[in-house]
Amino acid sequence: MQYEVHWEHTQTKEYNTHGKYATFEEALQSIYDWWELNEYKPHYVRYWTREGRTVVDYGSHYMFYYIYEIRGAK
Repeated sequence: MQYEVHWEHTQTKEYNTHGKYATFEEALQSIYDWWELNEYKPHYVRYWTREGRTVVDYGSHYMFYYIYEIRGAK
């Protein structure tokens, strides 16, 4: 299984794919790495998983990261 990271701005409908990772932990860490690289400090971070999709809420109200489980990927 692999994990794919996406980012969405729900107001502007902007949507980007950030990459694929071998583990959930690597996918989640990629988000933290991007924040560190861009000197961004979120107000808070919380996430929840339902049916193969993890939503990462970092306090920006209209912007979210999503981590998708990709089954059957090698």
